[in-house]
Amino acid sequence: MTTIKNNLLLFTFGILSFISIIIFLGYRSNIASEIEETEDQIRKVVRLQEGYHEEISVFKNLKNDFSKVQDELSQLATIEKNQNLFWKKILNHRENHMIKWKNKTAESVNADITRMFSSLRARCRAKDIELPSAVNKAPTIGFGSTNKKPENNYGFGFSAYDGFWPSFSQEEAKIIGVQAKIIKEIVEILTQSVTDKKKLKLIKILRESAGSVDIKHIKNDQLNLGSERQLLLQSMGKIKSLVFEISVKGQSSHARRFINQLRAPYMLRDISVKREIVLEEKIQEDLNFIPNPFGNTSEKISPPKSKISPIVKDVNSEFIFLIEYITEISNDFSILFNNKLIWENAEKDLLDEFLTKSGNAEIIEEAKSKLFSTE
Repeated sequence: MTTIKNNLLLFTFGILSFISIIIFLGYRSNIASEIEETEDQIRKVVRLQEGYHEEISVFKNLKNDFSKVQDELSQLATIEKNQNLFWKKILNHRENHMIKWKNKTAESVNADITRMFSSLRARCRAKDIELPSAVNKAPTIGFGSTNKKPENNYGFGFSAYDGFWPSFSQEEAKIIGVQAKIIKEIVEILTQSVTDKKKLKLIKILRESAGSVDIKHIKNDQLNLGSERQLLLQSMGKIKSLVFEISVKGQSSHARRFINQLRAPYMLRDISVKREIVLEEKIQEDLNFIPNPFGNTSEKISPPKSKISPIVKDVNSEFIFLIEYITEISNDFSILFNNKLIWENAEKDLLDEFLTKSGNAEIIEEAKSKLFSTE
């Protein structure tokens, strides 16, 4: 106690120092804990900020991407427009018999075909085009012979309907009527291909059946396609057409003129040529034979046997044309709007611009009703 009393000041200072150290250590511990918590919060904020940066980086080039998309959309619209123009030229609305067809009764179609028979037979006679043999429906009655040449009654793909006409539906009669107009035009082109003294022979004209009634009567005029069908544009699935096969015998000049006159909607899908070759024999003597002047005169001298050489003579060829007549092209652009999911949040102004540039302005309202309806 005496020691404490004597060193009270020192003892008091020591106790105060000890208490101060304890307080400092406690405070330091609290500060360290707060610092650690603060550091954790800072780390969380940094990670959150990095996540935001990653999300934002996706949209960093959004303006440039949007500009590129607009350019690509404009290019696509131009391609679509050019495609439309191309197929419109192929379809040739102004001259297309299917598009120009005016509603007629089946009896009117029958009358048209009857007139076609007379017209085409007269044209072929005028151009001295030989037609396939046909049975004369007006046999000669009487005795003796006649010098009058029987009139050819070839039916140009409609032989069954020369003097006979079954009951057709209006739709089937329409197809037959259109086929008749096409064949009439084809034969007229053939007659225009004969411009010289070389004769042309029409071998046959085949067509596809027009329907359930026609198939019962078409017989030998029917075109039955096999592997050739894959050559047709209709095999693409978006094109409808009528197909014909024309066989003629003549010179290459006939075929060339005929092909050059075909224009849309006529499409020449195939051509085959069967060339006829006639071999003529020519006797060729050996002109190099010289008798021996110093030989025995009593010896019978005979020249060597003559050689027979074949000569190739160019004659007519048979040309077979597979012709497809385009009647309809299905460019159902509106099918793109059947799936609303791919057009979600689409901008109406961009849609208007695209359809207008692509030449499909007429379906703008239909597209909007499908894409932006609230139903």
